[in-house]
Amino acid sequence: MSDADDIDSATLVSLGERIRNLRVEQGLTLAALSARSQISVGMLSHIERGRTSPSLKLLDRLRVALGVPLASFFDVDADHDPEKGTVTRQGQRSTLLFGKTGLTKELLSPPGHSEMEFFMLSIAVGGGSGPDPSRRNGEKAGYVVQGRIELRIAEQRYLLGEGDAFQFDSRQPHSFQNLANIETRLIWIIRSSEAV
Repeated sequence: MSDADDIDSATLVSLGERIRNLRVEQGLTLAALSARSQISVGMLSHIERGRTSPSLKLLDRLRVALGVPLASFFDVDADHDPEKGTVTRQGQRSTLLFGKTGLTKELLSPPGHSEMEFFMLSIAVGGGSGPDPSRRNGEKAGYVVQGRIELRIAEQRYLLGEGDAFQFDSRQPHSFQNLANIETRLIWIIRSSEAV
């Protein structure tokens, strides 16, 4: 289990509350969500109470099980700003920090969009997506703003630098790692083909 050094404790508590609220809104028990997500009841309970930092892979399982976009797990201000749904302002974006993998995800998409989401990924030196490749129905695309990454898609390996872009079928196992001696920043786009 990861601790608060992965995601800070206030963010963990807030993330856990959002996951619990989504589960309760759908009338799901922890056991029902466990069956849908293939995550143990104990682990779900720790996540909801802000005691465990879920990996990107677990967040993706929860997203699919709850039928929501990944953006639902980010802290989005609920005021009635007329820009909401269209614009996100710098300094007002939600972020999740995955300290163990050296990855920070900043939500660039306005709230309320489910088929396409985009993020700014900041990857620390030596950091990346983690040890296990990801998969999900849909497509992913990106643009390297700063630094260099190794992108693995199935058996292929791509070395990408500033200004390089990519797009692929995200049902294929994929992962990435920062190869630069500075923080690498990517614009990361996810288009889901799942009904959410």
